[in-house]
Amino acid sequence: MRKRAQNHTRRGFTLVELMVTVAVVAILAAVAVPGMQSFLAKSGMNAVKDDFAIALQRARLDAINRNTCVSICQLAAEGGNTCATGTALGNWHRGWITYTNAACGGTAATALTADEVISVRQPGNGRYQLVDVNTAKQDVLTFDARGTLVSGQSTYRVVDGKDANSPYRRDITVSFQGRVQVDTVKDVATTSSGSGNTPPVAANNP
Repeated sequence: MRKRAQNHTRRGFTLVELMVTVAVVAILAAVAVPGMQSFLAKSGMNAVKDDFAIALQRARLDAINRNTCVSICQLAAEGGNTCATGTALGNWHRGWITYTNAACGGTAATALTADEVISVRQPGNGRYQLVDVNTAKQDVLTFDARGTLVSGQSTYRVVDGKDANSPYRRDITVSFQGRVQVDTVKDVATTSSGSGNTPPVAANNP
């Protein structure tokens, strides 16, 4: 007996269907990628802002609670406990050290003991920077036992190394009284002078 030939139907994508699928994927990618990049930039800059603002607030509270001066200095090198000096000053995203400063000096400590160190913040993502925008760079911020900032008011700016006009730039200002304020930077024209900020927003807000 002859066996009847069985017809096998093969199914797949037609060229038109494939082209439509590719086009849809391309459109979705064009919409999603910029949004994701913006989300990552916002998250990265907020992390730097929040970490520094909280570190300042905690240093002030530590000074009051311990009834002694507490300082924050820029970290000289990753994994160390030495304050940065000279040409290394100015970009605090490299990390910082919070330590007790019994002498209440305005100069960063050259060497710290384990008992003096309260906390160390290691370097973060180099893209998101924390820049000292004071006329004279501050090598150390010191709070006295009353919570007052010994060195006077200081301002630091969170910036995006890949986007000079990022809407997520923030100015973190520490007043003479030791209060921490976070402001939104309006535009590039104001970044050189540090003026023209919007009304303050909470330190833990975007």
